Amino acid sequence: MLFERQRDRRDTFCLMGNHEEMFLGFLEDPEEKGERWLRNGGLQTVASFGPAGDAYGQHDLRRLRDFIMERLGEAQLDWLRNLPLVWSSGNISVVHAGADPRKPVGEQSRRNLTWGHPAFGQLPRRDGLWIVHGHTIVQVPEMANGVISIDTGAYATDRLTAAIIRPDCEVEFIQANSGA
Repeated sequence: MLFERQRDRRDTFCLMGNHEEMFLGFLEDPEEKGERWLRNGGLQTVASFGPAGDAYGQHDLRRLRDFIMERLGEAQLDWLRNLPLVWSSGNISVVHAGADPRKPVGEQSRRNLTWGHPAFGQLPRRDGLWIVHGHTIVQVPEMANGVISIDTGAYATDRLTAAIIRPDCEVEFIQANSGA
């Protein structure tokens, strides 16, 4: 589990993205935010908590929330709530979805980082920073305009992509297939 890996090791960094935001929104207000979350990955999340979670389904969102919170526990819930929006090193910043190419990373809105920005990838960055991101599915990993796109839609394509970025800024894309 990523929670335990990040807690126990220094080589793992998890970020806040739109699905984590939707999940936390559901936990805070199940009636208002539950349907949207369930349509956007929530059903799969519920299934990951075991068959009892499936039993609640969309019929009783408060009971489903309570069931999930009990399974999560306070430590994991605090971890989720406090996930950073950005991880940076040198001229590389990693975000979930995107960033306004006209602004420094430190001046980005939360929404840009978790949901993306219309000019992201369209306008080149002029500050020499490279933004590594997922969220938007690409056929093959790409590097252009200060953007490194690595989301090849593993949930649908069975291709999980990662980027190895070396200190000389050479980038190697690697992919794994489950073979299922």
